[in-house]
Amino acid sequence: MKFSLTILGSSSAVPTASRNTTAHVLNVHERFFLIDCGEGTQMQFRRFRIRFGRVHQIFISHLHSDHILGLFGYLATQTLIGRKKEIEIFGPPDLEKFVRNHFSLFPESLLLPIVFHSLDQSGVFKIFEDKAVEVISFPVKHRIPTWGFLFREKLMGTNNLLNEPRTFAYCTDTIFDPGLATVFAGCDLLYHEATYGQKELNRAVSTAHSTARQAAELALLAGAKKLVIGHFSARYKDIAILLDEAREIFPETIEATDGLTIDIPPRLPSKF
Repeated sequence: MKFSLTILGSSSAVPTASRNTTAHVLNVHERFFLIDCGEGTQMQFRRFRIRFGRVHQIFISHLHSDHILGLFGYLATQTLIGRKKEIEIFGPPDLEKFVRNHFSLFPESLLLPIVFHSLDQSGVFKIFEDKAVEVISFPVKHRIPTWGFLFREKLMGTNNLLNEPRTFAYCTDTIFDPGLATVFAGCDLLYHEATYGQKELNRAVSTAHSTARQAAELALLAGAKKLVIGHFSARYKDIAILLDEAREIFPETIEATDGLTIDIPPRLPSKF
């Protein structure tokens, strides 16, 4: 059964010629989940041949522009192509107001049915569940209220006899927080922002971001199987320095690039 992450945008606040702003699609058993929606996300769907209509749940980590500006165009296009299927959007409490206010300025109605779910910053909560997956939200430490997400596979039928559930943790726009390691301990794939290199540690702290080395340290603490770093500052023309810093701590680190799909293989029970 498929369990894979596709990177739609790997830059931070400013897009570059080769990197769009933050957006990801997770495929769990052919159910598709959009995680953050930076400017131009709908174009990335076209570019990497992912069908709009396959996404029924969207998860927004916080209300900074590089994580939400693409949402307005994405939803408008869904209306224009005549979508009737409901979309659920999980995000900060003010997100619904942002979206409704935006579309109130246009003469065309937003005909697409949307159900908004506000995230709770007071702890770790299960926010969604279907036959394939359950999703957990957890607060992270950024300049504004921000959340990460843990996706845990649910196995059905005979798969339970052969495999263990796979997990993907999404952790972006946060200072280094060792306490998060317990939230996604043992995850198969951890996405963690790595906006800066270690030489820019002071800037990372002042902007409430992480360095590549810190991302690797958290992956090590969590006992993750694999780490993908992304959300790179546009100042880095070559990401090799960030990748090298992370791999010194956590060798199983890969670089997020737009269009990259990372397959998470089935996990055998420990007794095998």
